[in-house]
Amino acid sequence: MSPPVGVVAVRLGKVCPVGDMYEVVLAMDIRADVTDDELAELLWHVGQGPQPERLTMGTDNFLGTRPLGDPNDPDCEWDTDEPAPVFDQRGVGWKIGGALVVELVRRQKPDGWSLTVRQEFHPDSFYQLRALLDWLGPHSVNANVGDIPFFVGYMRFYEEAEITPLVLLNGRIGLPEAIESHTPHWQGA
Repeated sequence: MSPPVGVVAVRLGKVCPVGDMYEVVLAMDIRADVTDDELAELLWHVGQGPQPERLTMGTDNFLGTRPLGDPNDPDCEWDTDEPAPVFDQRGVGWKIGGALVVELVRRQKPDGWSLTVRQEFHPDSFYQLRALLDWLGPHSVNANVGDIPFFVGYMRFYEEAEITPLVLLNGRIGLPEAIESHTPHWQGA
């Protein structure tokens, strides 16, 4: 059920106005050669495992911080948001309608994993989303097939009918302008 107008949502540990939501849909296959640490983190991000001790995908690099006093005081202590799973929403969508889903299943031939995602994101969560998309691109089974583009999903502002395709090319998922403009301090790999 959608919250009433003016109510805020909590997404990735942040309180967000519900009006600025984006739909993200992904469907892709992931190679089997991911490390145990990477698999543990991916399982956590899709709500199928506990948070690992070590986060290796970079989703914890841009967590929000707040001063617990005067930020100009050199002795000021700071509070940092806790990392949160990126693709763990399930149930009724807040703004986009339909169901929010995520599924990561083991594949036998070829060996690896199949990932399907339909989630809602507020721009405050785009750094974590961008980090995960940056990790998924080179770990896709289609990452190293040359200059052949692969459609892996789309992104859409909740009030618009037009989608922005997410395309995998040469091991990188091309980012929509909405993500790039909301992540100006990005220093990815």
